[in-house]
Amino acid sequence: MDKKVDGLIKYIFLLIFLILTLVPLIWCFIISVTPKFDVFTFKGFIPGKMILDNYKEIFDTTSSAHEVLFDGLKNSIITSAITIFIGIPLCIASAYAFSRYRFRGKKLVLNFLLITLVIPLFTTIIPIYALFSNYGMLNNLFWISIIYITAFVPMTTWIIMNYFNSIPNEIWEAAKIDGCNEIQIFFKIILPISYPIIIAAILIMFLMSWNQFQIPMILTASQDKKVVTLIMSEFTGRNTISYGMIAACGLISILPPALLTIFFRRYLVSGLTYGSVKG
Repeated sequence: MDKKVDGLIKYIFLLIFLILTLVPLIWCFIISVTPKFDVFTFKGFIPGKMILDNYKEIFDTTSSAHEVLFDGLKNSIITSAITIFIGIPLCIASAYAFSRYRFRGKKLVLNFLLITLVIPLFTTIIPIYALFSNYGMLNNLFWISIIYITAFVPMTTWIIMNYFNSIPNEIWEAAKIDGCNEIQIFFKIILPISYPIIIAAILIMFLMSWNQFQIPMILTASQDKKVVTLIMSEFTGRNTISYGMIAACGLISILPPALLTIFFRRYLVSGLTYGSVKG
C-alpha cells in the first residue's frame, strides 16, 4: 500500500511539473497559429481556425521577419561560440590548477569566485557600458562575449574543479609512476576521463549565453547586432503588436538549446551528479 501511495504522489508531482512546463509552450504555439484578429476573441483553449501564416512568413527568405529572426539566431550563435571557445579552456585550466596545486591565496581566490556569483548584474552594467562607450566597443559581438565569459567563468570553473577533486588520487600516482609529466597527465589522462563534465560545462555555458537579455540589450543598439532574445521587440509597433509572430519566433528561438539539451542530457546529468572514474 505504501508503494502505491508513493507511486501516486510521484505521478501527481510529475503531472504538475509537466503542466507547469508544457502548458506555456502549448499556449505559445496556439497563439502562433491563431489568426491575428482572433487572438483576443476566441473562447476556450483551441481557436476555431488555425493558420500557419506566421511560420510561412518567417521561412520566406524575402520577408523582413525572416531576416530579423535569422540575423538574431546568427548573432546568438556567434556570441555563444566565442564564449565557449574562449571560456571553456580557461575554466578547465583554472579548475585543474585549483584542484591539483596548493599555493598561497588559493582559498581567498576561491572565496572571491563564489562572491562573484551573487553580485547582481545591475551593479556592474553601468560601469561596463561606460567602459564600452569610451573605448568604442559597443555593438561588438566579440566584446559582448567577453562580458559573458567574465560572468560565467566562476560558476563553470567551480563545477569542473569539483569534478577534478573527485578523481581518485591513485590515478595521479599511477600516472607519475608510469613516468608521465604534468602536461601528459592533463592531456592524456585527466581530459579523456573528464569528458562528461566538459560537455556539461559547454552546454551550461551555451544555454546561459543564449538566454542573455540585459547585457546585449544595453551593449547593442544597431539592428544587425541584436541577438535572438532582443528581436521580439521588432514585431511591436506604435499601435499594433503581432502576438502570433512573437510567439512563432519565440518557439523557433528555443529549438537550438532544446535540441542540444535533449541530445546531450545524459552528459549533463552525469557530469553534474557524480565524478566517478570508469576504468
